[in-house]
Amino acid sequence: MAQHASLPGRDIHRIVTMAHRCEEADGIAPFNEQTTLALSRHPVRGRRHFVVRLGDAVIAYAGVEKVGEVAEAEMAVDPAHRGKGVGHRLLINVLDWIEADITILRVWAHGDLPVSQRFAAKHGFTRDRVLFQFSRDLDGFAWPAAWPEGIGRNWPVGDGPAATLPEGVRLRPFRVGRDEAEWLRVNAAAFAHHPEQGRWTAADLAAREQETWFDPDGLLVAEDEAGLLGFHWTKVEDGIGEVYVLGVDPRAQGTGLGRTLTLAGLAHLAAHGIRQVDLYADESNAKAVKLYRSQGFDVVRTDVQWAKRLR
Repeated sequence: MAQHASLPGRDIHRIVTMAHRCEEADGIAPFNEQTTLALSRHPVRGRRHFVVRLGDAVIAYAGVEKVGEVAEAEMAVDPAHRGKGVGHRLLINVLDWIEADITILRVWAHGDLPVSQRFAAKHGFTRDRVLFQFSRDLDGFAWPAAWPEGIGRNWPVGDGPAATLPEGVRLRPFRVGRDEAEWLRVNAAAFAHHPEQGRWTAADLAAREQETWFDPDGLLVAEDEAGLLGFHWTKVEDGIGEVYVLGVDPRAQGTGLGRTLTLAGLAHLAAHGIRQVDLYADESNAKAVKLYRSQGFDVVRTDVQWAKRLR
């Protein structure tokens, strides 16, 4: 087993190939976007790649990053090599690397699969966080009867309450090369208590801007004379829309801006022919879960973050 600060191209390809085999067997991809992007990133202090090879193939992988006294990881073992102690040895190597300065190890398991539950229980992990994926078809959505002046070109209208903006606030698309610093400021403020989203860096944002799915017109921002107040970043892949990130600066929370931003992003997707929309929300965010259920979204997938206290 080897650990690396960065990966050669051949290993990236083999890890992705292994991940596809896992997805075929489990019905769900083993790694999230952050882990997948990190495969090709330059070395970063506190990040390691653990690779288990067999001949020319990679049969297991773990991506680990230290954040303060916490380490966060994602792990996967090729379906043909499960039940043989490979995952156990992979975990032991991860623990050996982090044990000197880490208090808690958190590991994401996508799909809340029985194999993940058994592995977690066997190695002393407990359920720490649950993330729901919601989905719905936009046909029949309760669109507002009117949109604020200056927005809503070709956006659908219906019989719902009119969409409004606070006084002096307007919506517009994100401007690449100009809005990054303000977006990062609002994102950090809106997600100050979020374990992942709130610590996005300029490099994280730049990496998304380079993705083939990125469309600045699908990143709607709200602003007033003092600067950005919020945003709704939509994403489209394989014909399916996603509420990628929705954030409101604390100074605008409670003004109804979040509702209008939500509707605006969904309307933007609908105006571009998108019919199915997915979004994610933490189980602990009861207000958001209630809102999305009230808008006709249903839970279609559950991800679990397992935690193990090391000392």
